Amino acid sequence: MIYNVYLIRHAKTQANFEGRYIGTSDESLNEAGKIQLKKKIMEGYYPEVDKVYASPKKRCSQTAKLIYPDLSIKIVPALSEYDFGEFEGKNYLQLKNNPLYQKWVASGGTVGFPGGEDIQNYKERCCQAFEDIIREMKQDKTLKTALIIHGGSIMAIMENFSPVESVFFDWHVENCEGYRLEIEDELWQKEKIIASCNKL
Repeated sequence: MIYNVYLIRHAKTQANFEGRYIGTSDESLNEAGKIQLKKKIMEGYYPEVDKVYASPKKRCSQTAKLIYPDLSIKIVPALSEYDFGEFEGKNYLQLKNNPLYQKWVASGGTVGFPGGEDIQNYKERCCQAFEDIIREMKQDKTLKTALIIHGGSIMAIMENFSPVESVFFDWHVENCEGYRLEIEDELWQKEKIIASCNKL
C-alpha cells in the first residue's frame, strides 16, 4: 500500500515578508500572502486530498482553509513552529552582531536560541507527530493527506525520515510550497523512512 503525504508550508505573514524569526507568535496571513497563495490555488498547484492536518497557529489553519475549504482540519499542537526565545520577532539585521546568533549560524542550527526551545526536543516532537499521523492514515485507510505546517517542522520531518542522508537546512522550502512524499507500507514498518519525495 502506498500513502501520499503532502507537506505544505503556510503562506506569508507580515513578519515573513520582513524576514523575522516567527515561532510562537500567532500572526495571521497578510493580504500579500493571501494573494500569493490564491495564485497557486488558481494554478492547480495543490493536490486533492482526503484529510488535512495543521499546526494550531493561525497562519497554518488559515492557509489550510483557503487551500481545502471543503475539508475539516485536524489541529496538531506538536507540529507548531520552533520557539525562538529571545530572538523571536527579530530579523538578520537586528541579530547579525549578536555573538549568540553568530554561534547558532556557525553551528548550522544545531544549538538552540537563548530562552528558546531545545532544538532536539523540537525535532523529536515534530517527528513523533508525523509518525502518529502515518499510523492514523493506515488505521483509517486514508491514502492522501496534507499537512499545512511550518518551514522548520517540514525540515525536521524530512531530515529524519528522508531516504537520503541529509541535514536540516537541506529541506528548506519557500512559503506556499512543499513536498510530496510516498510512504510504502512495508518499508515504513521496517525502517521508518520515506519511499520517495519530490517538490510539489
